[in-house]
Amino acid sequence: MPRAPFRFLMPTGLWRGLFRFWLSVLAANPDRRRAVRELLVSYDDVYRSLDQAAIDYDGGVHVKHRLTRYHDFFVDRVRPGERVLDVGSGKGELAYDLVTRAGASVVGVDYDPPHLAFARSRFVHERLEFREGNVLEELPEGPFDVVVLSNVLEHLPARVEFLRRLVASAAPSRVLVRVPVYARDWTVPLKAEVGLLPYWEEDHAIEYDPDGFRSELAEAGLDVTELVLTWGEIWAAAEPR
Repeated sequence: MPRAPFRFLMPTGLWRGLFRFWLSVLAANPDRRRAVRELLVSYDDVYRSLDQAAIDYDGGVHVKHRLTRYHDFFVDRVRPGERVLDVGSGKGELAYDLVTRAGASVVGVDYDPPHLAFARSRFVHERLEFREGNVLEELPEGPFDVVVLSNVLEHLPARVEFLRRLVASAAPSRVLVRVPVYARDWTVPLKAEVGLLPYWEEDHAIEYDPDGFRSELAEAGLDVTELVLTWGEIWAAAEPR
């Protein structure tokens, strides 16, 4: 019988005690700025581990899909028979709900092979197609009734230009967007204050406030018709001007 990994050879309570002792050592640093910085780094380490555990907990789909019910915002704003382009479709969870719950036909596009492999094996439907591609270089041929951008814009550098190209190519009547909010927690500006990246993910180019979000979409020729602020995110609907 194989031996258990080393971490299981010591009681959980002892590991927790050692971890708390380590945190107390960091907090006791007389350089208060460094103490806060190191504790915030540890905080992020724990959050990243929890993030992965939350995916494993629900069998490969992050538990936030179920607990925040954010799919509902998109599903409720797509009509049966509409053709939807899901840009940055990831592992396919939302795209599948748009097909099975909203009655749409969906083309999901993503450039991450492992995510696409998961989507194609887990979410199969005759009205659902997953394509591999970089939308910054090439967009699927339109027209589409609806374009979905769920946690995509914050990763892009030239967002206004991209949105203009996307709307011109897809010719949608609606664009549905989900992006992270910068002012989601007091630790966010504190990270910036002590020299850490405040964003959720290292590849984020921006995180939003409602006014900045509306202004950016307006510059791209999109009028925000609905905006919901919850769970540290903006969920919005917009229409081409």
